[in-house]
Amino acid sequence: PNDANMFISGMTIGMFDQLNSNIMIVTTPEPIPACKEDPNMVCLGEGTLHISFDGGETFLSQPGDFRYGLDHRIVAHNTYAACSRKWHDYDVSDLPASASKNNLRHERDRRLAKSALEKKPIELLIKNKAEMIDKTECSSWIQDRVQHNDLFQQRGHWSTLYVETPLVSFHIEYRRSDFWNPECDFQSLDAWMTKVDQTFLESSGEWNGILGETRHKVYDETTGAQIKTDRSRLLRSMNDADYEVSEPFQTQFPALQMSSTSSSRTSRSSGSGGIGQMVSSVLESVESSIFNP
Repeated sequence: PNDANMFISGMTIGMFDQLNSNIMIVTTPEPIPACKEDPNMVCLGEGTLHISFDGGETFLSQPGDFRYGLDHRIVAHNTYAACSRKWHDYDVSDLPASASKNNLRHERDRRLAKSALEKKPIELLIKNKAEMIDKTECSSWIQDRVQHNDLFQQRGHWSTLYVETPLVSFHIEYRRSDFWNPECDFQSLDAWMTKVDQTFLESSGEWNGILGETRHKVYDETTGAQIKTDRSRLLRSMNDADYEVSEPFQTQFPALQMSSTSSSRTSRSSGSGGIGQMVSSVLESVESSIFNP
């Protein structure tokens, strides 16, 4: 099918806090030398997945439980295939809402439950077991990790990342083809918004982009069934390029200016330029940081 060979190979998350903690998660086609040459080093995606906490200035490639910014956290580990996530949508936090006049950036009450930020890495894995590809097979693998306390010592081509912040949480899955036997050579990042603070959800105004346009459920006017797969009825545009930004952390894109009824009149075309330029920029930053310490 058209565009079957297109995958997301990098993503950024802008954190609007006092420390301006901008997260960049990127892939490289080949393992970095340190991971490839040192048999004792455990790396994410066998050395092809990298995380930056400073907007691309520096990167790390090892699994771990990382704290940064104001109550922000990323847990990253390699994943057994059966434990990779299938799909899930976000839940709304049960935390009571605060008064709308409070500042979203600094109001201590407007945040996800403390337990979401303080769970042990293995607890995050256990909590999400129900949505995994094969939860029965995965259970055995999880039990071994608990017994040996070696979650961050696991090697593998696939990885899982949990991004926890006071207002919103994300789940990210990294999948790639077998480096030694690539039947279909690919690297792919999939991300889901898994939890949103109730007050933030109600007072944050209009959301844009694909997340914004699918923020609320859409139902068929005739049958009443929820629409889950018909892009022409869910998104403003059928053109991927209309959702592309020109560089990491950019927030402007063509679909932002489109009306909500334009999708049925928009024809699909192959995008060029924006995402390609962004990926090239990211790869240059990764190579500069990783290959030239």
